[in-house]
Amino acid sequence: MTAQEAALLPPELIRSADGVDLALRRVGPADGVPVVLTHGTFSNHRSCLGLANYLGSQGFGCWLFDWRGHGDSGRNDFRHSFDDVAEQDVPAILDAVSQHTGQTALHWVGHSGGGLIVSMWAARNPELAQRRLRSLVLIGSQATAAGASLRHWLALQAFDWMLRWRRIAPSRAKSVGPEAESARLMRQWCQWNFRRRFDALDGFDYLAGLGGVELPVLGVAGSGDTFIAPIVGCEALVKAFGGAQAKLELFGLATGAREDYSHNRLLLSRNASLEVWPHMAQWLAQH
Repeated sequence: MTAQEAALLPPELIRSADGVDLALRRVGPADGVPVVLTHGTFSNHRSCLGLANYLGSQGFGCWLFDWRGHGDSGRNDFRHSFDDVAEQDVPAILDAVSQHTGQTALHWVGHSGGGLIVSMWAARNPELAQRRLRSLVLIGSQATAAGASLRHWLALQAFDWMLRWRRIAPSRAKSVGPEAESARLMRQWCQWNFRRRFDALDGFDYLAGLGGVELPVLGVAGSGDTFIAPIVGCEALVKAFGGAQAKLELFGLATGAREDYSHNRLLLSRNASLEVWPHMAQWLAQH
C-alpha cells in the first residue's frame, strides 16, 4: 500500500488502556520489517507520509499513527501531558503493530516529540524496550537545550506565559504546524528546556532512566535547527542511552549535506528525501 492510498483510507482505531482511540495506518508491504513512524507536536501522520512511502519502497512495512489530540485520533479534551502520551499511546501502538505483523520487535522512527515519547516510555521500561524495539531513529528530538540564545529564551518564555491560561495551544502558532496541541503538554516541554532537566510530572528522570536502555539509536540533527532542537540537546538525548550503539548524525553544509537543515526540513523537504531518508533507511536495514 502506498502512502497516497493509506491517506485515503479510514484508519484503524486502536484503544489505549485509558480509553482513547488512536489512528493507525500501514504503508508498504504487509510482510515487511515493521517500522512505526510518528509525528511531533502541532502535527499529524501526514508529516511522515513521504518518508513512509520511501521506506515502503525499500521493503519496510511502515505503520503511521496519530497521538491523542492529533489527526484522526481521539482528542481526550486536550488535557494530556507528554507523560500520558508516552505511558498510554506508545505501548498501545507497539502491541497493535506486533499483533498485526506477528513480530515482537519493531523499529521506531520519531520526529521531534515523536522521538521523545518513545524515549520516555523506554526509560521507564528498559528491559521491555530492549525486547520490543529493534532500533530507534530520533529526528530533531531534544528536551533540554531550546532557548539557548536570549532571543529564543524570551520567545520560549512568552509562549509558556501565554499557555498558562489556555487548555489548547492554538494551531499554526508561529506557523509551526497544522494541528492544535495540548497546552499542558507544551508547557511541560517549555519547562524541561528552562530547567535543562528532562523529567516526568512525578519527578522521574528520563535521561537517567535511559542509561539502562541498550539499543541501536540514530539521532538526526540539523545544523539550521537552532531553536526547537539544537544539536546540543539532540546529542544529550542520544548520549543518555546505555551501551555503545547510539550515535548522532548532523546534517548541514559543514558536514557535506545539501543545506543547513531546519527542524521541519529534516523530514519534509526534497533535499531530505535525497540524503536524509536514504541514510535512515540504511540504518534501519543494518539493524
